[in-house]
Amino acid sequence: MVKGIGVDLVEIRRIEECIGRHGDHFLEKVFTASEISYCKSKNQPAVHFAGRWAAKEALFKALPLECQAAVSWKSVQTGSSDSGSPEIDVCGAELSRLTSKAGITRFHCSISHERSLCAAFVVAE
Repeated sequence: MVKGIGVDLVEIRRIEECIGRHGDHFLEKVFTASEISYCKSKNQPAVHFAGRWAAKEALFKALPLECQAAVSWKSVQTGSSDSGSPEIDVCGAELSRLTSKAGITRFHCSISHERSLCAAFVVAE
């Protein structure tokens, strides 16, 4: 059963500028070590950081209000399944407890890049 949906759109340039201004401080505040490693391994890291940013924002929007207070940038982590499709994992203990209490057992995620924009769509099930 669908418990919530969320969508987010972000300009890649905005994320590039944050990385340029704040470097690793920005990356370490927003992304997990695994996310940073993955994105930095790509030819255009900012595109991948932007996609993960959008996924985290979309996940927040998909959550019921009682779960949103427990969200921090690093309480969720984006990754890739064996088939290469994006996945979102809850890593924060309090957020995990609250999503479980709300009956959310899984998140579905799609990330898309197009020229200067990244979009993400998340369904909480």
